[in-house]
Amino acid sequence: MKRLILFMLVVTNVLLFAQLQSPKIFVPSDSFDFGNIPEGQSVIHNFIIVNTGGDMLKLGQVISSCGCTAAEPEKKELKPGESTTMKVEFNSVGRAGKQVKQISVSSNDPVTPRVKFVISGNVVDAVTFAEQATGPKIIFEKNQHDFGKIYEGKIVEYTFKFKNAGKGVLNIKDVKTTCGCTAAVVTGKKLKPGEEGSIKIEFDSSNRFGRTSRNIIVSSNDPDEAIKTLTIYADILKKES
Repeated sequence: MKRLILFMLVVTNVLLFAQLQSPKIFVPSDSFDFGNIPEGQSVIHNFIIVNTGGDMLKLGQVISSCGCTAAEPEKKELKPGESTTMKVEFNSVGRAGKQVKQISVSSNDPVTPRVKFVISGNVVDAVTFAEQATGPKIIFEKNQHDFGKIYEGKIVEYTFKFKNAGKGVLNIKDVKTTCGCTAAVVTGKKLKPGEEGSIKIEFDSSNRFGRTSRNIIVSSNDPDEAIKTLTIYADILKKES
């Protein structure tokens, strides 16, 4: 009995170690609703794909459920900790009413070899769309920031600024980061048309090395872009002896 228990413990540890060393695909959000789309217009959303494993993640075949939807990851190979965007474009020409489309992506993740994304929207005629276009609109001055070269252990900060360029009240519902090393503080969670807000990002480079990217996912009541993705980069150097 003792030998059996010891054997099971060894097997469990081996499997756990193997999983830690394997690539692991992670997506902060796997669905997006475009809301109302004027017929004839193409709309685009960028999904985020992150490798949270310990080995190179290789993205493979991308399959769409409809010829009206095109999707392509920016990068097909991700080192541990790296992320990429997958641009999904939906063409509403000749379509009307509620639309739901699926995109699947294969990878060499041994646990999750294929992930699925879902986009949806409601295609309306141009007149109806114009009448309904009275909601809030979140606009960021920039959605990426590169800290450049920093030494391991340094904490760096950057503030992303945004504005409500729409006609309704903008509500920031949630802000999530893809890593515990990144913190986000929002100023201006409820903005009237024309008002501005900011998101202060703090990145802790402790125990991290090389080229690193992290994402901040911002959710709001913007009917066209309910999810906005911000990205920070850094080249982390080892401390000098």
